[in-house]
Order: sequence, then C-alpha cells, then structure tokens
Amino acid sequence: MAAPFLEEPLYSFWKNQGAGEDTAETPGMRVDVEKYRMKYRSYRLGYTPAKGPVEDILKEAEKDSTRSKHKIAGTEDEDKSPIDEPLFHHLSDAKRADIGKYRDDYRKYRLGYASGAKGEVANLFKRTISQSHGGYQEVERICKELSEDDDSDLIRTVSEPAVPTWLPNRLKGLTTQLSGIFADAADESASGSQPIFFTQPQSVLPDPSASYIKVPQMPDGSLQLDAGFLLSNTPLPKAATEFSSIHVIQTAGVSAKIGAAQVKNSAAKLGKQCVVHDWPTIPDNDAKAEYDALYNVASDLILQGANRATLLVFVGAGEPGEMALAVILAMLPFRGIQLAYVTPATEYENPLRTLRSPSGVFEYTATQPERMGRASLAAIFGPLEPCTFKEPLTTWSPLRPEVHPEEQPAPFKIGGLDLPMVTFEGAYSDGVERLANLLVSHYGQDVYPVVSVGETGDALGYGDDLLGAIAAHDCPGFYFPHASGETCKSPEAYGQLELLKAIGAAKQSGKKVVVIAVGGGVNGNATGMIAAMTGSVFVEVPTTLMHYNDATTSAKKAFSLVVNGQILSKNILGTFYLPQLVFCISETFLTLSKSSVHAAVGEACKTMGMLGIANSKTGQEDWHNILGGVEFASDFTKIIETVGGFEKLIRFLQGTRELKAKALALGEELSAMRMERASFGQMATCAKHREKRLAELRRFFHDQLTSEDRAEVIKFLTVINTEIIAAKAMFLAYSDPFEKYRALLFEYAHTLGHGVEAFMNGLYRRATACGLDYSEAFRLHGQCVGMAVLWAGEMSKQQGLLDGDGFLAHQGLLYTFNRFGGYDFAPLRRLCDQLSVSKEEFCEGVLQVVRRDNKRGYCKCAADSSVDQLVRERPGCLLRSSDPDAELRYLVEVTEDSQRRVLERAYDCEFDKVAVLKDGNLQLVSRMEASGQEGDQVKTASALRGLIGSLYKEGSGETEA
Repeated sequence: MAAPFLEEPLYSFWKNQGAGEDTAETPGMRVDVEKYRMKYRSYRLGYTPAKGPVEDILKEAEKDSTRSKHKIAGTEDEDKSPIDEPLFHHLSDAKRADIGKYRDDYRKYRLGYASGAKGEVANLFKRTISQSHGGYQEVERICKELSEDDDSDLIRTVSEPAVPTWLPNRLKGLTTQLSGIFADAADESASGSQPIFFTQPQSVLPDPSASYIKVPQMPDGSLQLDAGFLLSNTPLPKAATEFSSIHVIQTAGVSAKIGAAQVKNSAAKLGKQCVVHDWPTIPDNDAKAEYDALYNVASDLILQGANRATLLVFVGAGEPGEMALAVILAMLPFRGIQLAYVTPATEYENPLRTLRSPSGVFEYTATQPERMGRASLAAIFGPLEPCTFKEPLTTWSPLRPEVHPEEQPAPFKIGGLDLPMVTFEGAYSDGVERLANLLVSHYGQDVYPVVSVGETGDALGYGDDLLGAIAAHDCPGFYFPHASGETCKSPEAYGQLELLKAIGAAKQSGKKVVVIAVGGGVNGNATGMIAAMTGSVFVEVPTTLMHYNDATTSAKKAFSLVVNGQILSKNILGTFYLPQLVFCISETFLTLSKSSVHAAVGEACKTMGMLGIANSKTGQEDWHNILGGVEFASDFTKIIETVGGFEKLIRFLQGTRELKAKALALGEELSAMRMERASFGQMATCAKHREKRLAELRRFFHDQLTSEDRAEVIKFLTVINTEIIAAKAMFLAYSDPFEKYRALLFEYAHTLGHGVEAFMNGLYRRATACGLDYSEAFRLHGQCVGMAVLWAGEMSKQQGLLDGDGFLAHQGLLYTFNRFGGYDFAPLRRLCDQLSVSKEEFCEGVLQVVRRDNKRGYCKCAADSSVDQLVRERPGCLLRSSDPDAELRYLVEVTEDSQRRVLERAYDCEFDKVAVLKDGNLQLVSRMEASGQEGDQVKTASALRGLIGSLYKEGSGETEA
C-alpha cells in the first residue's frame, strides 16, 4: 500500500479489496481485518503465543517448508518456538536483555501503525524478511490450495462469507502485507520519505456496497430466520469482535411476527440478549406518522439498551418504501448501527439507489457524497440468490462561490472533500443579496428554499431577510421559525407537520429543495437532520461563532434524547450529512450575546489545550500519526493574543445591548403579528422599525469605535474562526472524518462539560417554574466546556500528570479570557442555593449524566469510572492509554471519585479565577480579588504564550496510562 496508509496497513489492505467502510460486499472481511489488527497488537509480533487462524496458517506453511528450499522467517531452529517468538531468538544476549525496550517500541509502532519505525528491531525484521521471501510465498501457495480445496474449517474466521472465493485471496494478501509492514516502515525511515503527517491523499471515503444473502425457507415458502445465521452473516461494527445484542423490529403482519419470534427464540438459545420492538401501522402518504414512528422507535432502541455494537434486525413485509424506512431508522441511533434487513420480496431492490418512504418525503441515497459513503444497511436477507450491490460515490459538487472582493474563504476539508466556507465582510444587506444570488444561480429557478431559524435569529430578521431575498428572484419557499436551546434540540421540535407537508409538496412538484439553517449551532445541527432525512440540499448560514467554526466543521448532525424537557443523552440520534455551502455574514456577529462569545472562546481554549503548537517540530512529533495533518497544522495558541479584541467585542456588546433589546422586542412583536395574520402593511412597518434599530447598532460599531479597536475585534473574530476550523480539518480532512478515533480528541473536557450543562438545564426549568430569574446563571455549551477544561487540568494535577509551568499554562488559557466572569461558577451556585440544591445533589446529578456519556461505548471502564481525556506535562500533550481501543482515541479511565472532587471544588467556587501578570510573573488569582484592577490582558496573554513556547522547546515524550 502507498505511504498514506502505512499507518493502518491491514485496514488499508481491506480498503484495497473494494469493500469500503461499513459495507457488506464481502461479509466478514471487515471483521477479520479488525480481528487481526487487534490480535497482532496484542501479540506484538509474537511476544505472546499466537492463537487462532493466523497461527494455524503459519504452522501449515512451516511444515510444508521442510520440502522447500526456503524457510519461513525464523524457522532455522525448531527448538526455539519460531511461531510464538519469531524475533526473540534472533537477538543476541545483550539484545535479549533489552527485550522490554523493544516490546515498548513495538507497542508504539504497532505493526506499522506509526510511520517511519526506527531502531534495531525494525532493522532486524527487515533483514529476516528479505532473507526469507520463499517462506511467505509458501504461505501464499497454501492459501491458493485452500481456495481450490474449499477447506472452510481452516479459512473460516468470525463470520461465514456469502461468496467464499474471496477469503483465501484476502489471506494471501494479508500475509504479503504482514511481510512488508516493517520493511516498508524501515525503508521509509532510511530513504527519508515523508511520514503520514506530511502525506495528503486524494480521497479516504469508501464506495458503498451491500450483500444480499439467501435465507433458508420453510415448506410453506416463508423465511426460516435464525439469530446465529443473521449474526454470522452480518458484518460487525468496526473494531467489534461480536454483536452485543439483537434488537428486532417487527412490522405488521403474521409472517413478520413469526420471523421476529424465530429470531428471539434462537437468540435465547445462544444466550444473546434480544429485544423486540413493534413498528406501527402507518396510514398511506402520512409523512408525519412516518417521522414519528422513526424517532419513537429509535428512542425506544436506546432506552431499551441498544448500543453501537447492537445488531438491528428489521423484519419487513416486502412493501414498497419499507427498505427506506428501515435504512433511515438504522442511521439514527449513535449515527448508525448495523442493519440486517429481512424481506420476503421476490424481486431485488437495489439498496444503493435512491430509497423513498411511502409518503415520498423521506429518502436515502447511499451514493450521495453528502453522506460520505456511510451506510447502515449491512446485509439484506431474503429468498433470492446471493448477490452483491456496489455503486461508486457520486462526484462531490458543492456550491463553490467565485472569488469576490468582500468574501474571505476559510479552507476546510473533510474526508478529502473540500467544503466551501466563506465569510462576507461587507454590509449585511449586501451579504444577504449575494447569498440569494448564489443559490438561485447555482440551483436554478426551481429552487425551493426552506429557511429554518431559531427564536433570536427570527426576532432579528435574519431568516426572513434571506427568504425574502430569494423570493425576489421569483423563488418562493417556506419559513420555519422554531424554539431555541439545547432542550429543544429534539425530533419533536423540528418534525412539524407544516414543514413536512411543504417539503413533500415541493418534491411532488419537481422543485429542488434547499434546506437553509440560519442561526446558531443547535439550529444547524438539528436542521441538518431534516435535510438528511429528506435527501435535500443543505446550506448553513451561521450567525454565531460556535455555529461557524464548530458545528459546521463536522458532518455529524444530531438530535438529543429529550424526555419531558430533560436531556437524557446529547446528540445520540443522528447521522452524517455535509452542507454544500457555509456562508457567514460577519455583521451578524455584532448581535452576539456575551454568553455566545464566551462559549466560542471556551471551545477555543479546549482546542488550544489539546493541540498546542501543532506546527512546531515537537507538535509534529506529538501528532505524527495524523494522516495529512501538515496541511492544516498551526500554532493554535495564537488565539490567546487576540484577547484584546475579545474584550473590546464584549464591551461593544454591553454598550449596544439596549439597541439589540429594542430590535428583539420589535421582532417578537412581528412574530406575534405573523401568528395573528396581521395585515402586510402592519408587519412591514414593524420590520422597518426593527431594521432601523439594527442599522443604529451597526453604525455604532463603524462610527463609535476607533479604527484600532475595530481592527482588534475583527482580528479576534478572524483568528478564532480560522484556527478552530483548521484544527478540525487537521483531523477530519483525511485521518478521521467520521470522528470515531483520533478526532474524538475534540471531546476533551466534554465529559463533565456535558454533565454540568445537562444538570443546569434541569435547574433552569425548575427556576422557571418557581418564577426565578436565572439569566446570570445561564451557561451555554461552550461555557460549560470551558469550565470543564479547568476541571480536567485539575484532575491531571491530582494524578501527577500536570504541574508547575505546564499546569499554569494549561489553566491560564481559559483564565486569560475570564476577566468578565464568563466561566465563573458563582452565579450557578447562587441559583443552586435559591433552589436548595446541595453540593451532594449537584455532584450526583452531574455524574448521573456522565454515566450515560457516549464515549463509554468506545472502550471498557469500571462501573465506578468513566472514559475521559487528560493533558499531561503541557498543553498539546495528551495522555495515552495502554488499551488499544482507548489509545486510538486518547481515552483514559478516570474514577468518579476524582471527578466528584473537582465538582465539589467547583461548587465552592474555587475555580473562579483570572490570569494576571504581577511583577512580571504570570499568576492565577481569584477574580473577585482582581475585580478592582484593570489588568492588561494583552500583556498577560503575551507572557502566557511565551511560557507555552518555552515548554515546547524543552521537548516532550509519550506516556501511557
């Protein structure tokens, strides 16, 4: 395999065979590749005795090699256990003494998972392989014989293939691949060729495929379903060794119920948990009933214990549109679980072509590049002969605006696909007209815009202005204002009957539906779900920093699981779906709230803490295993130096809050008029008054601020957006576009952050019921993450991982921006006191949410612990785990006791501090003590950045937990 995939040689081999990610062209291949990968990680090239198919094949080759001129590497001495210890016996006594060191080296190199392997062991392995080509040729010869003899007992691994001829060829390639892994790695090092950090592949996305598997039939012609057959013929989720449970969806009808019962009974004999869910009877052409059924059943799956390793079995009746509903259902829990679709249909239905629900509103096309090759449909089971469906991904053709003098592009890629992201830096009205022109010229006069906007964006007119500008091109659309906030990020809030009817009618009339999310990140995330479910074009128009640099820089779209206003689990119902354009008008940032600016900075401090100076020599060593990372690597700590612009923006927002409040009040009045169907003249007059207030606010920025102050604000906005977008692209461009491995790093500080956010949302509801004003205590998601950055630093300190200047630098990132108290806990504590919430209730409430954290499914942890991420030594240096699954994600096990300790201290407001420069020394002091001092945060930031730079010059190592 070429150098870009040297980091994961077995996985890349599997990709070369054309299976692609999450597909079922060759059932079991993915299972086997992952199994071998994890097995060899454990065996460390044979330092522990190998077991299973790999050992059997090598032993067969060794026996046969006695009749050959060649020997398998390391078989010269039969008494030295060549299979179990292929390298050990080659070492001299001195080298044997260093075997512990070499074992650690191989733990790092992981059969080539780190590029450019160096050292005596790598060189030795290279030499032994080069001297024994025949040995591996002998293995390949045996594999060929297996193919001819169909010796299934030897070649079968975890699952039985539908088309058995591919498996020996796979093993043949696997042995060849293993033979060259370290030789290639050593060659790369010796030749000076670039490691994967400096390699930029063209594409990393798979072409979707799916297999149809024939099911035995009963004498009456009905399908004979067996849980073991379904389990063994459905590809496992990535890195899983088995399905954890089976969840069966039974549709109406006697045959479906019999089939579901067969699966449940046979699962019981296997000792496998099996839960049966009823699919409701849905009236014809009822999109709302379809939508409700999808989310009610998906929610029930999660509440009944389904997880990422669950096999979802949909027992259908073979009705038109049924496969579409099954596939869309499977894509929702955890952004996709493996689906085994059972159908008695007597004709094939290509699952990779556009699938439409009976109403025609919902559709799924696996080849849509917006879906990035993701397909939950793992296998189809029915009465027909086996076959394989495969289609290439459609060419990615987003809306790429031509160069415009008032637009600033932000380079970004995900999965090798470029995502156009631009900021319009001219006047607001000009930006609205520019976007309308782009949409109409690109999609044509048949474009049907659906503008989704939250309460604040609606009140400020941002959604209405855009829809009106598009309508002026004789392209009317649908306006969808809705409630805002994390507790409204639910299927119920967005699946409104009028919205679904409008999309359905537009589709029936041949219109091109373009769903446009105007506003904040919650709106963008949730509106993206509507676009994904209906197969519509998706465009995002962020009016907040978090939406622009955080929410849009991810293909993940999601709803939370919300019951009676309580967030049970965030972002757990979702999918992957890319927008075709992200278009931001910079003047909308002038109506930000202080909280939203602090939220963006909280997330930025998380990024600075975890990535540090990634483009330095030390940073490149830290992130050597990020494919193509060099394209977007940067000194992310430069965000600190924009603290002056941050503070000037906050003061501007404070100074214009009355103008904004008046504009919001007029917008709310206009919204009420719309509901009451007031006359057009009345609404137009109200809208003009609102626009006048907003124009005053914008003039205040351009006329009242000095040019230097405006420049600092613009620099802050530009740098924070550019750097956070680049940080996301560094991981998502090539290395981990689906955010399941290295990119889970961006969950840093989110374990406790999500916990306190969800718990406080519950307190806000209680406060509302009691008539209490909680505005001072209100914290957005990014603010909660910012607080959790401090708590994560403290946990690292408790464990002896972070101290001295490293600890000061890490905590100082957030504290430098806390002059206005945006990350203080004191207001939350006052609300707790008003509601009689004790320290114990607060800590336990947060930890209850943590126990449902979605990272727990990625690796094992004890019942009294959770999966988290910690920094060691300095910003930009993440703690690693010895658990292979966890190590891929920088996840470590953290005890609840350590989490409880920092939560108790937070409740006592011990972290309410600010970074200041006193007598030339950087210090963290109580914000209340520093409240009377007008400290120069620009100088503080400069000193902090200098401190971080000095920590990088001292170098870094890699530690395992």
